[in-house]
Order: sequence, then C-alpha cells, then structure tokens
Amino acid sequence: MLKNYLKTLLRTLRKNKLATIINIVGLTVAFCCATLLLLRVYHEFSFDRFFENKGKLYELYKFTNRPEGEHLSNSIAFPAQEALKKENIGVEKAAIYKQGGTAIRTGEKELSTSVELVGSEFLQLFSFPVQKGNRQTALSSPNSIVLTRDMAENLFPAQEAVGQQLQVNIDGKWLPLQVSAVLENLPKNSSFRFGALANIELDPNYSIGKDQWNMSSARLFVALDAHTSKEQFERRVRDFVGKQVTEETISYFKGLGYRKDVNGDYTGMRLLPITQMHFTPGIGDDDAVSKPFLYVLLIIACVILLIACFNFMNLSIGSSFTRVKEIGVRKCLGALKSQVWLQVWSESIGLILVALILGIVLAITLTGTFNQLFGGEIKAALLLHPAVIAGSLLLILLISVIASGYPSMLLARLKTPEVLKGKLNVGRQGGLRTASIVLQFVIAVVLICATCIIYLQFQHLRKAPLGYQTESLISVPIKDERSGHQVVDKMRTLLRNQTAFEGITGTNINLGVGTDGASNTESMGFEFNGNAIKTNLLNVDYDFIKTVGLPLKAGRDFSSDFVADTASGVIVTESVLKQLRLEDPVIGRQIVHDSGYAPWTIVGVIPDFNLYSVNKQKEPLVISLGVRNPLSYILVKINTNNPARAMDLVKDAYRQAAPGAEFNGSFVSENVERWYHNEKRLAKMFTIAAVVAIVLSCMGLFGMAFIVVGQRTKEIGVRKVLGASVSSIAALISKEFIKPVIIAIVIAIPIALWALNKWLQHFTYRVSVTWWVFAAAGAIALIIAVLTVGMQAIRAAVANPVNSLRDE
Repeated sequence: MLKNYLKTLLRTLRKNKLATIINIVGLTVAFCCATLLLLRVYHEFSFDRFFENKGKLYELYKFTNRPEGEHLSNSIAFPAQEALKKENIGVEKAAIYKQGGTAIRTGEKELSTSVELVGSEFLQLFSFPVQKGNRQTALSSPNSIVLTRDMAENLFPAQEAVGQQLQVNIDGKWLPLQVSAVLENLPKNSSFRFGALANIELDPNYSIGKDQWNMSSARLFVALDAHTSKEQFERRVRDFVGKQVTEETISYFKGLGYRKDVNGDYTGMRLLPITQMHFTPGIGDDDAVSKPFLYVLLIIACVILLIACFNFMNLSIGSSFTRVKEIGVRKCLGALKSQVWLQVWSESIGLILVALILGIVLAITLTGTFNQLFGGEIKAALLLHPAVIAGSLLLILLISVIASGYPSMLLARLKTPEVLKGKLNVGRQGGLRTASIVLQFVIAVVLICATCIIYLQFQHLRKAPLGYQTESLISVPIKDERSGHQVVDKMRTLLRNQTAFEGITGTNINLGVGTDGASNTESMGFEFNGNAIKTNLLNVDYDFIKTVGLPLKAGRDFSSDFVADTASGVIVTESVLKQLRLEDPVIGRQIVHDSGYAPWTIVGVIPDFNLYSVNKQKEPLVISLGVRNPLSYILVKINTNNPARAMDLVKDAYRQAAPGAEFNGSFVSENVERWYHNEKRLAKMFTIAAVVAIVLSCMGLFGMAFIVVGQRTKEIGVRKVLGASVSSIAALISKEFIKPVIIAIVIAIPIALWALNKWLQHFTYRVSVTWWVFAAAGAIALIIAVLTVGMQAIRAAVANPVNSLRDE
C-alpha cells in the first residue's frame, strides 16, 4: 500500500513540476525559519523552570514613586535577610546574593571567575544539583566555598576537590577558604552565572551594613511557606516597610517630589517570581529578554508559515485542472467524495512531510549561524524533546488542513459530467486568490516598514551624541580594583613618551559595556539647604575631563597641584546645580551631606552628558577624585592613524602595570554599541524575516501567474490573432495581480504606522516616523510584484498564437 502511495505521489509531483518545486522550497524555508524561531522561544521560556520549588521562589525588589514614574530596584539592605523571616509574614527561607570575588587561586594556578557571596540558605532555596558535599551545611561557615564542577576540575585536576584549600580575591584581598561542596555545571537556561559561591560574611561591608537599613547593595531571594501566596506577602510586607520609613525619610521623599500610590505609600516591596527573572530587565537577569521580543519571534514564525500555506493552497487550486480527468475517471468507477478528498489530502501530507524533514535538516545545519546572529543557546538536541516532537506532528496536521484541505474538498465536490469534459472553473476561486495575495503583501510591506524604522532607530541611538568622545577612547577593565589608582599611575609612566596618547585616567564605571560585560551604577540622596538632592556618583582619577573630552562650563579639572581635591573636590553637572539652587559664584562652594565623608567642594561644572545609554534621560552626576575608592577601568585617549597599533601598546603597558592580569581592552565606540545589542538583534531579525516573507510571496505570485497564464493560453492566442499588442496583453495579465498588491499597500501602511509608533514610545530618544519610509516600502513591494508577474506576462504575450491555439 505504501509503495502504491509513493508511486501516485511521484506521478502527481511530476505532472506539476513548477508548483511542486515552489511548494517544497517555500515550505522547506518556512519550516526551517519557524523551527529556529520556535526553538529559540522554547529555550527562553524554559529559563529557571528546573528548580524543584520554583512556584514558591521569588526575588524581592523595591519600588519608589518618583515624579517621573515608578522606579524599581533590586538592591536590598543586608538586615532584610533575617528580619523578614522573624516578622512572621510568610517567609520560610531567605538568602542574600551579591557579587564578590573576581579570582581564585591555588598554588601557582590562578583563574578569573565570578565568586558570588550569598546567604547560608542559598543552596536550600535553589536546587542546583550537588555533586559532592552537603547541601544543608555547604555555606554555613564563612571559611567555606562551593565550586562548580568545571571550576573544581580546573583547580584540582585528578583530585577530590572537597576539603581542598584555596584562596579567593575579594575586594582586592586574598582570603583562604576550604572547598565544602561541588555543584554540577549550571544549566544553560539558568539566570545565575557564577563559578563559585561563598558566605556573605566575607563581604568587607557586611559587618558594618548588617544592621544598617540605609545601605542597599545586595539582591535578596526568598521562599514563601506553603500557606502564603505572593499577594498575601505583599499585603503583609507593607507594615514591615512602614517600620523602616522614618519621618525624615518621608520628608526627603516629599522634597524630591515623590508621590503616594493608591495605598498611600511612597515606597514598598514586591516579589518577582523566579520564573519571570529572565524576562524582567533592571530587577531580574542582567541579560534579561523582554517577552514582547519573544512574542514578535512567534508572530514572525507564524507569518512565514502562513505565507507558505497560502502559496501551497493557491498553487494546489491552480494546478488542479491537470487532474480533472483523473478525478472524473475515479468517480465513474465508484469513488466516493471522502475517498477523493482523502487521496488528494494524503498526497499533500506527503509533500508537507518531505518539506518538514528538509526544513529541520536545514535548521540543524544553521543552528550555529542563528545563535551567532541573534544570540541564544539553542541546540539541535531540543528537537528530540517530547513537547517539540508533539508540536511538530500537530504542526504537520494543522498546516495540511489549512494548506490542502480546501483544494481537496474542491476536487471532491466536482460533478462527474463537468470533470469528464475537462472543465474546472477556477475563476470562481479568484476571490480567494486575491485575498491571499493581499494578505501576503500586507505582511511583507509591514515587515519592510518595520525593518527600515528599527534600523533607523538603531543608527539614531548608536550615533546620538553622548556629550563625550567615543571614537578615540580605549577602555581597559582593571583586574584588582583596590590597586586601580596605582595601575593608572603606572600606565601614565609607561605611555608618557608615546605621541599616540593624549590622556590617561581611571573610573569606577565603564563607558558603555566592555568585553567584561559588567555594568554598575552608584547614586545617593541627601538634603541641602532644605532641598532634596538625588544624584549619581562617579569616582575618577586625574585628567578625567581632558581624557574623555568633556567641556568645562566653569572651574577646572582635578589637578595634583591642589591637595584638597583628593579629599573633598568634586565636579558637578549643570542639573546638580539646579537641584542645589546655588547662586554664582559656585566654584569653591561647599556641599554638606550625610554620607559620613567630608563636605564636597565644587571645583568644576560640566554640561549634563549620557553616562549611561541614551535609552535613559541624562541624570545629575557628581564626579569625585576619590583616592580611597577603587577604580575599575582605565580610559586612554589616542590620537593616531593606526588604532590597532595603539591598542597593542596599551595591552603591553597594562601587562607591565598589572602582571598576570588578563587584558580585555576595547574601544569605547564598541562599548556604546553593546548598549543597543537588543535593537541591533531586532533589526537583523526583521531584515531576514522581511526578505524571507518577500521571497515566499514572490514565489507564490510567480507560480500563480504561471498557472493562470497556462489556463488562459487560448484566450491570449485569440486576442493576438485579433490584433492585441504585446503590451496590452502583458498589462491585462499583470493587472489581475498588481491590483491586490496595491490594495495590500494601502492596508499595510496604517497598520505599520500604528505598530511602529507604539514601539518607538519605549525610547526616550527616538526617530520620527517619516512618510518616505512607507512610500519606499510600498514602492519596493510594487516593483517586486511587477517584476515577478511581468516575466510571466511578457512570456505569454510574445508567444506564437498559432502554437497557443494548436496546444489548446
């Protein structure tokens, strides 16, 4: 039976070679794209769902109702870890999580890795598989450390790691610790990324901050008890927060213009489910992915499949006339409608199955390229997951019903007398063909518009003036932050006589996102002369203004000629002055604050600039020399026609200034582009999706035009015999297909305008949606359609009418 089925299928495919090729290629491409996109979405939605008690795990975060809107932060004070458990509000376990160490060494071997400092209950909260050791007690001692399997094997090859001694670099100091447990390597779909875990008590600020509610510098994870829901906890925690908010704090909030919410709170705490951490930028995963982005991927996958289905359906209807007599004979021999329908439908299933297999093979081949283009960690092994296999089978069934169900029913309903006469009035199906063309090109035009606007927005963000130089600036992460000032001084000495360098300085915050991937912010609030002040902070070294290229509005840069600069000198931005409400002259004025350090003395004023991405508003900033504070990055300004050579010189100098440290230098212009990797990724995705959608639409249009021309061969021959010109015949055939494309353009433009305006509202700095984008998208779609149909129309128009009439 299978042999007969395959013979029938091959015979049918040979009769309609063009339709078969278009259908197989179109469906293969569609299945490949959809498989890659769906695997990516599946992988993203699987993040953090492997924890055994995931339904009761949450990250605690704060909210404040600022004048510009609600502000969220996951920076929590140390005392909250124990205080929340004692309040009897539903917290069963809690654990602090804070970035701590940067390196581990044993003997002469030293490895750079992330060592996270956590509460003793961390491994009781999160069910990471423990390879060796006791989960309950692994982090109970400040002298213990837990390693991942790869880290343990690198440090202690061919040895049992548990019980071994090693040293960890925490805040610039090497501390001796003992390995208490080894974890299996972290899953790829985990939001946590670390090489080792150690006790939070090793943090230098913990002894001071464990009782200070005004020092917030760590994340906090909690597990609720079995009888407490998220909503119940958030209601109960209001009283807990109220105990910490003093009248002085409320006065400070009012001074900053903060507002009460519907519950009458200026600030409060909420819970973020652990399964949502990967989708919540700012308070969840550092590499969080927005759900709308994933929904867009799903929509694109569905759109591409839908276009391929429409092509399959239209080409099946269009090529059905070649099987009219075959169906008629079968009906005369007693075949029922259901048998005819089942035959045609089963043949379509075979074609779809072949395309699916080819599409999956192509998707497996392109997995690496896909990950490189769009980010992600999808693996071909995901295709063997039961849910993916079940989804694929369901997809075959669904597509076969959509794409071939209607053509099958059309053939099954044909009347036997009409069939035997070779008649099949496909003209009745013109409305369906027109509707499908309109829908396909609506999608294509919307995607073209989206591609243009997303690209323009990305370029706008990338090229937006930040207020400082980026092209001629090199950023180098410093391995040992506590020795940052010394490393910067050594770099100055080593590069002093090199004419390619114009300035060297240091900072605790990188410009953009460097190759180390790290980013951080630092801010403070205080009252000054009755005014509430809120500002970001930046610690730098000498020559910062000169090196970065910031213009001075008043005063001067930091200088070693002024000893007081190291203790109290600050450079402020103009928006800080507006908050301070100082009258001229401002240079030399003292600013008293409650940070515990000496009052600030203003030595310079600079314009506001974007220390962070232009997705955020420019914010007030106070820059201090801060010799007591660590420096995390070196900034080097170059002036040369050979930047690669300059980078090599910086690399050599850094290795001398910080022996044994890995060099991760990069140009600040590259760092700035990393701010917008999501926009860049989105632009690539839409570009490829638009190209695929247009190619599939054109293939369908070409195939339909070929079939329609074949059906109208006799009509075209008669028209030519009666004197019709080539141009008039070509125009007649083209009109039937170009009109739906024009209708599609008219429908697509308002849809694209609405959708893109909604998307652009998420950006503080955005491009304007200009008319020429839509005009260009419409023109591109029309030109493509004209060229696609025109080839078939001209071929039919120039054919010899004698041959056309004889063939008919």
